[in-house]
Amino acid sequence: MTIILDKQGDVDRIEESKISGLYLGWVVPEDGQWQPLMKLTKSDRGYKASHTRTYQRLAQKYRGMAEMVSLPTVNGKEIAHTIPDIFSVRMPRLRPDTERRCKFLGLSYPNIDRIAFIARTGGNIIGDNYDICPIVEPNSHGEYKFYCLLQEVDSNVRSSLETHSKLQCTITSNKRIVVKTANSELGLLPPYFSLLEDGITGIEIVNVSDDPYLGNRILVTVATKIDLYAHQCFELAAEKAIV
Repeated sequence: MTIILDKQGDVDRIEESKISGLYLGWVVPEDGQWQPLMKLTKSDRGYKASHTRTYQRLAQKYRGMAEMVSLPTVNGKEIAHTIPDIFSVRMPRLRPDTERRCKFLGLSYPNIDRIAFIARTGGNIIGDNYDICPIVEPNSHGEYKFYCLLQEVDSNVRSSLETHSKLQCTITSNKRIVVKTANSELGLLPPYFSLLEDGITGIEIVNVSDDPYLGNRILVTVATKIDLYAHQCFELAAEKAIV
């Protein structure tokens, strides 16, 4: 799939995010497929967290997952209306490097939209292999627009972008989507995009950084008219939390 990039985007013109929540996910080692494990949404009581049926199946097979991807408990009873630790450790902190990241991502600081921050960064942290897929609402044209960082970015990305005007998206053998210029790879889309297969209708570069404090970063917007969340793997488990 080849998508024309007319010009580099402008971080100051990022559309208002329509994100209603987040999914925590994981790439299954055996088949390389990304799978959602827990859903976090805003509610009238703050937040609501729920496991997926996929989590129930995988937690029985993979040792340690049940402890990592758990809901908070009080007296042995699960609490649904709070942020589980597996999400809270990915939330931004008020410090100078976070301010730099917010500026790059087109987010306000210090009043950070924490959900949008995690959605755009992918929620990757040192110490675990889980990541984040945002729950994006469709716009008036029925289009879903995701803002995200490319992963494993080429260190020579700036020179590559200056000499090419076309981006190509290809699916690798391990089900990752690679974004390329005509002659070189720019980086990988987050693994949840593999569920769309060839359903991406547009991709644009919003911002590029070679700031030594941020490293090589490319912020892109990805468009699709496919409802990602209609995939069977997003089905939620039966409710158990009662607090």
